[in-house]
Amino acid sequence: PRCGWSRVDTAAWGWQQAFILEGAVAVVWGVFWVVLMRDHPTQVRWLSGEARTELEAALEGEQRNLPQFANFCLAFRERNVIRLCANYFFWSLGIYGFVLWLPVVIRNATKAGMGTTGLVAAIPYLVAVVVMMVVSHLSDRQGQRRKFVWPLLVLGGVALAGSYFAVDRSFVVAYACLVVSATCMYAPYGPFWAMVPELLPRNVAGETMALINCIGALGGFFGVLLVGMLQTYTGSPAAGFLLMAGSLILAGALLVQMQPVASR
Repeated sequence: PRCGWSRVDTAAWGWQQAFILEGAVAVVWGVFWVVLMRDHPTQVRWLSGEARTELEAALEGEQRNLPQFANFCLAFRERNVIRLCANYFFWSLGIYGFVLWLPVVIRNATKAGMGTTGLVAAIPYLVAVVVMMVVSHLSDRQGQRRKFVWPLLVLGGVALAGSYFAVDRSFVVAYACLVVSATCMYAPYGPFWAMVPELLPRNVAGETMALINCIGALGGFFGVLLVGMLQTYTGSPAAGFLLMAGSLILAGALLVQMQPVASR
């Protein structure tokens, strides 16, 4: 018998290996991050001394204008932090709906194989990457965050619902809605995460961002649970899908009236 290493078992290459490759990219990038990134402008060597000093002074000035908190427990009780946590919970629940629904729409409408379905499903994400950079650039230029987040989330929820209602009538319309939905769900990430350090001082900003991220992860978990329960009890994906679309709309609505943290 021939040695097992002399041939390639193609059946052994599946989703497990894809997960390993995806994780390897993050590990490699982590090495570059440790080598290239710095904590303070004064540690950056590609800026002139004058530019480093000016940037450091600007950052310190921003910190003086922020409300101060003795510890992160006090920051967690701020209404805006609670609002951001709730927003990210429902936002993550809606993203779960998109990730679940996109390949189903493509596969059922085109009857394409797994490879073709994967390629077509990648297009909304590619569009989202481009729009994400544009939205982040505009947000920085205008110094505005909230208005680049909530309208996109509301539009994303409407588009997600539109794809569901259009899928049996027109694949083109349903797919276009999915592209819009993907763009609107992923594009606001930059402005959203920039809000926290602009609302809270650096001594609690890290812990607050971690809390918001954890609540968002719970949103994904409960999204899986609730959508499965609704489909089981109703026998239809309609209720679960509308729940996910409504969650995106609610996520956007939660930020409409958000105000700066009061100085103290």
